[in-house]
Amino acid sequence: MVLSGEVRMYPLMVRLSLFIGAGALAAGVAGAAEIPPAITDKSPVRVWVDQIGYRADGRKLLIVASDNPFSQPPALELADAATGKAVWKLADHPEAFKPFNRGQKDPVSGDYCAHLDLSDFRAPGRYYVAIHPNEAGRKTERSYRFNIAPNPYYQSAIAAWRMFYYNRADCEKPEKYAGPWNHKMTHRGPNQATEARVYKWEGKPHWDPVGKEVLDPTPRDVTGGWWDAGDFNKYMGNTTIVHNQMLHAAQLIRGARDNEFNIPESGNGVPDLLNEIRYGTEFVLKMADETGAAFGKCHEMGACPPESNTTPVQLTVQTSGATMNRLSCLAYAAFVWSERGLDGAFADRCLKEALKAWNLLERKPHPWPADSKNPKKTAPTGNWFEADYEACRALAAACLWRLTGEDKYREAAEAELQRLRGWMPGEGIDWYPPMWVYIHSRGARPELVEKLRKLILDAGEGVVRSSGERAGYAANLRGWWWGSNRLVGNMGMAAICAAEISDDSAAKRKYLDAAEEYIHYLHGRNPLGLCYLTNMKQFGAERSAMVMFHSWLGNPSKRKDPYGSRFIGEGEGKIGPPPGYVVGGANGGPKKYNDTLDGEPWIYNEPDIGYQSSCALLLGYFGMR
Repeated sequence: MVLSGEVRMYPLMVRLSLFIGAGALAAGVAGAAEIPPAITDKSPVRVWVDQIGYRADGRKLLIVASDNPFSQPPALELADAATGKAVWKLADHPEAFKPFNRGQKDPVSGDYCAHLDLSDFRAPGRYYVAIHPNEAGRKTERSYRFNIAPNPYYQSAIAAWRMFYYNRADCEKPEKYAGPWNHKMTHRGPNQATEARVYKWEGKPHWDPVGKEVLDPTPRDVTGGWWDAGDFNKYMGNTTIVHNQMLHAAQLIRGARDNEFNIPESGNGVPDLLNEIRYGTEFVLKMADETGAAFGKCHEMGACPPESNTTPVQLTVQTSGATMNRLSCLAYAAFVWSERGLDGAFADRCLKEALKAWNLLERKPHPWPADSKNPKKTAPTGNWFEADYEACRALAAACLWRLTGEDKYREAAEAELQRLRGWMPGEGIDWYPPMWVYIHSRGARPELVEKLRKLILDAGEGVVRSSGERAGYAANLRGWWWGSNRLVGNMGMAAICAAEISDDSAAKRKYLDAAEEYIHYLHGRNPLGLCYLTNMKQFGAERSAMVMFHSWLGNPSKRKDPYGSRFIGEGEGKIGPPPGYVVGGANGGPKKYNDTLDGEPWIYNEPDIGYQSSCALLLGYFGMR
């Protein structure tokens, strides 16, 4: 069954669950036993769990929270979800209840917290924690159900990676791959993605159309890539960060294979993770003129259904920053494909375009077009942002050195990497790919390798200090702001890289334990008790995000529309969004979230490919190995 153990038949299971219903799957696992009602945020004692599950051999911290101090440990029992029978009692294991902060309030969440450590309980199965009242007049409640299994994360990881398929631009999504979240061919009409043109920016926000005046009438094919978020723009900056983080994930997730994602390319002998990345790489290849100068933004108007939009697809002007961003993507793709021995013609095409862009930037140094007020900066062009120029240059140079053997690229990479001074945990994500390529290169300078290793290990220690017994909810962040779940994924990624780079087995375990705490946060062991991946009921989550701000799958203007409304929330006639989208998360504090489309939903529940790539790397590392 998909709700327990390790299952590698995701496409079949998803198709079955779509047609027989997620509720039937959950009921089939839970059995007929009558179980207590689940807790709410008003319950006097709340036990928050990873609703997908815990590894049988892993650390298993559950969070016991209350608005009042714990005068004594609550009466807790671990019960079999199918029979309701207690299989473990806190009364028999009092050492498992560990009040946080010496029983004082957790300053981050505002709750009184304790860690319930079930690490020694390893029996695979599906469970819940029964919370028996200490005072008369109250009824027994329970935590959400969860699995204990050798690998409970596989389906969650696959769902997270499949998000990129659902957010693919300029294609159709047939039912055989997309289930009920299918649509027809989109943005392929006149003046759209097969014949986009460069427009003059009118000064409007980056998510709006570029303008009305065509600067360059040359029609350009810019099909492919991923819609950036809930809007359908395709930005070179965010695409670069995501594309390169996905390639880094491909280097870390060594168990990725073909026929995992149920996408059109499945079955071609290439791991589906790389198939999905290539869909983005092919778009990046197209996003430049004949000289190699790259466009900063491709504007596509969102719509529900997506194929209903017929407005022109617009490009912003070429910039040096976008050119360096694109260069790093193509050099990295050429390196990874060459390293894997896959499709030499594709790798050569990426390398050729990367070298063209490198040579262009040598002839025409950054920045251009220059800002008239500050010539050291690029002038505003209507693009959103560009990925870190120096980090992209370091990555491009490191990859070109590996591919060509020319020392000028090694020297360029070293010049950028030598300046690094460290960062806060979860930050500096642009720098991990170039560090990773350089550290693992024969001929790298030993003293620089050691410096970079220390930076990675120091960041990993920062994650350790923010997690486990050191945090009320066992997974702290530096702050909860717009897109906080991107930081969740990046905290996990930083700890994973530290584990991979460490030579000490105890340190490796420490870093991986810390990384895994951030999976538990995503899966619902957080102050809201919400699984931040959408529509995960068929994989076990009783309370996951069911509303997200999205032009197609969560459009506020379509709440009464028969087609668009079915993707919004739960209830009769609704299916909710596809499984696995990572929404933005808590904003303004760990309990501040909006699960509706009212107000400003985009600052809470809009997905973004940047949130997705960091969390997909984290989930994939543990679930797809």
